[in-house]
Amino acid sequence: MSLIAIDLDGTLLNHQIEISEENIKAIQFAQENGIEVVISTGRAYFDVRRICEKAGLSTVVIGTNGATIHSKDEMLLSAAAIEKNEVQSILQWLDEWNFYYEVFTNKAIYTIRKDRENFDHEIQMMKRAGGDGNRNELVEEAERQLDQYGYVFVENYHDILKQKEDFYNIVVCSFDEKKLEESRKHFQEYGSLTVVSSAHHNIEITSKYASKGIALEKLCSLTNCSLEYAMAIGDSDNDRSMFQKVKYSVAMGNAKREIKEICTMATLKNDEDGVAHAIYRYFNNLVIQPNTIY
Repeated sequence: MSLIAIDLDGTLLNHQIEISEENIKAIQFAQENGIEVVISTGRAYFDVRRICEKAGLSTVVIGTNGATIHSKDEMLLSAAAIEKNEVQSILQWLDEWNFYYEVFTNKAIYTIRKDRENFDHEIQMMKRAGGDGNRNELVEEAERQLDQYGYVFVENYHDILKQKEDFYNIVVCSFDEKKLEESRKHFQEYGSLTVVSSAHHNIEITSKYASKGIALEKLCSLTNCSLEYAMAIGDSDNDRSMFQKVKYSVAMGNAKREIKEICTMATLKNDEDGVAHAIYRYFNNLVIQPNTIY
């Protein structure tokens, strides 16, 4: 059985943070024709499940940037957590540098209350100031992130470390590009971590054993799926690893130029049912010319 892996934000979800009827029908069409459809996202599983239930969809879910894999019947098939001592080191550094951050487990998204209030205040200030398209896109991405389900607010990072849960993903946010880049470089020096980005205002930290690409390979080893004719659809830096594992890599029309350049093809934007267009083309013609827009 082949599979189609689909990112959520900026890909399957439109700007209303919903899955369109056309995309729902296309996914159901793929499933009815023997394709394993996999949602592959930086979001936590419990948030993805809520979105899929609203759309009436049931799929395998690769969550928290590949750190978890859940089956259709909600079983945890695989997990790759960040070591607890490293979580402490990461959070202490982020706290000292006054970053807003979110820590993902299988039960909640933990964040510090005062930092969340400050980050939200920054967003509102940017909205009032107005600006060009890039600035508006930055605000939309940040607001979409804060719309996730499952937040638990705590007073300090020590309260997070007290939790008796595995930590799978740490999302670090800043509108200061230089400061954010410094944090990326800092954590890339850890030999045990993977650092990617899903939006212009963040970096996301997981175990080095966690990525969307690694999770796809792991999923195939646990099931009868094959990557030989698999397709992956996405729009961001955190989708690169799964693009590298499949034969057909599809960049959304709204993806950054550097993402389109590494994919074998491109589709329409997320507000234009780009996922549905990619799925139907996949079925109509498996041999597709590189960088074709359809």
